[in-house]
Amino acid sequence: MNGELVGPVTLVQNGNKVIGATDAELLRPYVGAKLAVAIMLDGSVIAEVGNWGLSRHASLGLVELVTPIASGMDVKPLDLGAVCASIDTRGSRAALVGIARDGKGFVRTWVPVHIDTDDGSGMSDVAVRLASPVDDSHAGIAVEGASLFAWFPPNPALGRASEVLVLGLGQTYRGFAKPRERAVIAELVGLDDLGRALIAAQRTVEREPELRQVAGEIVARARAASDHDE
Repeated sequence: MNGELVGPVTLVQNGNKVIGATDAELLRPYVGAKLAVAIMLDGSVIAEVGNWGLSRHASLGLVELVTPIASGMDVKPLDLGAVCASIDTRGSRAALVGIARDGKGFVRTWVPVHIDTDDGSGMSDVAVRLASPVDDSHAGIAVEGASLFAWFPPNPALGRASEVLVLGLGQTYRGFAKPRERAVIAELVGLDDLGRALIAAQRTVEREPELRQVAGEIVARARAASDHDE
């Protein structure tokens, strides 16, 4: 189990608290395991996960690190302004950024995607966002837990420069919609519950907190002793 790749995670730092989000289904098999986030891609430095659980809607797995991430690591924080609660790309270029094994270390994966909305042909009250690969080489690729980034052009009317935002996470799609030529590779879930967790953590901080977003990867270190009693 030591060093086994569980999947990618998106982390936000609020003062001395670091909370992350990933696809809940990636974490379910690791109940009782001691988890950590690899913050160097060669796997040489990790950050311990203190506890984790499901979000309010059970689609996100939320993890809390024991200590903040030191500077100089491969996992670099982004400003809170780069985290968006909406999955609407407004037609901008988008990609799912994940993680994969590369020998004893890790490598980031990059999958450009089209984003479409599906409401079951009007039969569903809740529309979902779906990601389909742009390139044939990414057809069928596993992107559970990967972060959805979008590249927005300048908006002179609002006085905004071009920006790159993280909008949500990918999870397994179990439907049958096919809005593009290539099959859907992920259903997308927003980061609303991660934001709520940050607000709760902020109430315990006396000074104005620094809010940071980071992308890392979760690795399983070892299962608790109780898992080996049988």
